[in-house]
Amino acid sequence: MPKTRYLSEAEKQIGRKHMYLQEMYNGVAYSLLGDTIVYLLAIYFGAGNIALGYIASASYIAGVVLPFIPHIFKGKNQIKVQAGVWQLRGVVCFGYLGLFFLTGDGAVLLLLGIYTLFNIFRMIGIALNDFTLKSISSVSNRGKVVANVNVAYQSSSMVVRAITALVLGIQQFSGLLGLVGLQIVGAIMNFFASHQMSLIPSRSTITHKKGRNVFIMFKEAMNQASFRRRLVLRWLSTAVSVIFGLTVPFLRVELALSNSTVVLYSVVLGLAVVAASYVSKHFSDRLGSRPLVFMSTLFSLFFFMLWALVTSEVAPILFFILGFLTNFFVALISLLVFRLVAQVMPDDDAVAFNSMVNFVIAIIAFGVGIVSGMLANSGDVARSLFTLDGSAAGNGYTLVFLFAITLTVIEALVATRLQEVGAYSSQAAAQVIFSMHGLKAVSMIEKLEKTTDPAKRRFLMLSLGSNLNNMATGEMRSILASPFSSDKVEAVRALADKPRKSLLEDLINVARDDDSYVQLDAIAALGSYKKELRAKETLVQLMLHGRWSSVRSMASKSLARITESTEYLPLVNELSHSAKHIDEVIDYLIAKRFMDKEGSFYQEFFLSVEQGRSSTFRQTRYAVIASFLKFGSPRLSMLYEQMNTGSNKDFLTGFLTEARDLPQIDSDYENVHAMFSDQDWEGLRTFCIEILDNSDVEYDPCFENLKQGILKSREMDIALFDMQDALALLYFSYSLGKNSKS
Repeated sequence: MPKTRYLSEAEKQIGRKHMYLQEMYNGVAYSLLGDTIVYLLAIYFGAGNIALGYIASASYIAGVVLPFIPHIFKGKNQIKVQAGVWQLRGVVCFGYLGLFFLTGDGAVLLLLGIYTLFNIFRMIGIALNDFTLKSISSVSNRGKVVANVNVAYQSSSMVVRAITALVLGIQQFSGLLGLVGLQIVGAIMNFFASHQMSLIPSRSTITHKKGRNVFIMFKEAMNQASFRRRLVLRWLSTAVSVIFGLTVPFLRVELALSNSTVVLYSVVLGLAVVAASYVSKHFSDRLGSRPLVFMSTLFSLFFFMLWALVTSEVAPILFFILGFLTNFFVALISLLVFRLVAQVMPDDDAVAFNSMVNFVIAIIAFGVGIVSGMLANSGDVARSLFTLDGSAAGNGYTLVFLFAITLTVIEALVATRLQEVGAYSSQAAAQVIFSMHGLKAVSMIEKLEKTTDPAKRRFLMLSLGSNLNNMATGEMRSILASPFSSDKVEAVRALADKPRKSLLEDLINVARDDDSYVQLDAIAALGSYKKELRAKETLVQLMLHGRWSSVRSMASKSLARITESTEYLPLVNELSHSAKHIDEVIDYLIAKRFMDKEGSFYQEFFLSVEQGRSSTFRQTRYAVIASFLKFGSPRLSMLYEQMNTGSNKDFLTGFLTEARDLPQIDSDYENVHAMFSDQDWEGLRTFCIEILDNSDVEYDPCFENLKQGILKSREMDIALFDMQDALALLYFSYSLGKNSKS
């Protein structure tokens, strides 16, 4: 069968494996080739704030070349092009060796030129990478894949940045030699990343349709609300990231921290991205991106305000903490917005679409970078802008951070207008994230997805059923809606143990479905919803019109638990007489126990004998009746158990010995033994009736009705009796005699 350009699940798994490895190597490479080392080199050669602002935006400015990519690479395999440009971005970095021969403005110009070329090739790869990520993931796991990619990248990035800090902490490598040397190591590691990228399966080629240029695609996207708001969020989140990137030179310029300390700060920022990836991985696919983006913008606003007010006299450790918290939310917004855009990314014209997106990013980033640099040049104004308790508040970059606050406010407003199918509301999402029950629900759901052990799954379902957070409710609703799930029975039973009104209609739908394999469990669970009229109405309809007799009996039992009145007792009595299976008989017996408080149904004590039921059927029915009355030790079911597994004499001896507290049995102990040995059921019946005739149990209607039911054996054909009935006759007669008033 010919293959399409779409990958199979097996190919997607292979692609994800190589993507994760590629990102691991890329984390090493970009940490050495990216903005942190370039910032330090620029400051080393005396670059001004405008140049630093350009560096902050350069990784996005290179997007201006993207409109030409579909033309240049039309018809080429996407992954081959992506791997090729990734190799080129490493090659150009060997040009940093020229910094050993230049100083001042010349060195700065070379640095900016090489960094621009580096980012041009990088941006081409990123434009292709967005579609690669989409091709190796699916709708159900895209958020998790994006998060895993970031974790792989950031994990290796943090390790190499920590090593970089140690290297720059050595006096011989703290200057130009160390900085350029690290760039060369990064260029070498970049080749490993390129190789792993080339191994990702892909049958997609870069396409270009005449007339489908950047401006046409931009116009089309802006005319569709689903595209427009998501893209605006993508562009705004990028702009905020550009501004926040200036906190790296901020530490060097404003606080005069060493190169190694600044690199350690970048490690902290990496940790924040890993933490953001973890949150995105576990929550974005379940809650949706929209509510998380909105909440993250609110936190970003708060932390950017702290950046705007903090002074350079504050201990450096506080800047590290503030940087971690701010970057956590900035990175989380970026991850979530990427997921939003990936959802609407067209399969056709994917490269052209991404080129348009990143082209706009380039323009925005360039403007934001230059404006931020200009604002940073107004340090004197910034430091005198705010006062707290009569003292000046703020720093040389306060205006820069106010710019970030303005863009973040716009982000929050756009997020409130965003539409995302299946996403939680902000309030519902907050109840999950800021609640221990919500976090536990997520943890249990994650474990359910990974656990195969049936006992553990039952425990997890029971725990999930006890968790009233809306996340747990949503998961339970999904399980109930599934035609078949290994957890469906446990989910229904959990709702019986812990009734949840929000899932009542879902439970009713299952209970009314005659072809659901958990219908009886669902009907039983409805018996726990005692105060819900809808549950009662459903059970009445099922009892009257249920397709199966088992449905009618189960509905009777659950209805009895809800009403505990005689309203439906005549109908239950009528239905019970046609019950065929022991399960149905037990259901009706339980229903009568709840509805008939006086126990008139006990007068049908020997009904199963008259119906000619099997020994197992009769044993079960007698044992159920005994469990209702709670006569105490010995239990009738235990006696039947001993009778079924051992000799008659052994089990009877134990029972009769204990029953000698009743005078009649004590005086006729040997005779009773002989009756069982000889199967003298006539003599046994006469003996038991004598006990009953001398027993006064009128004080308890249930006992009295049971007595009358047993006394009906006088008129019955004794030939119908066997060991099961004889034992029941003796057991109940003894129990009533022991509970007699006289």
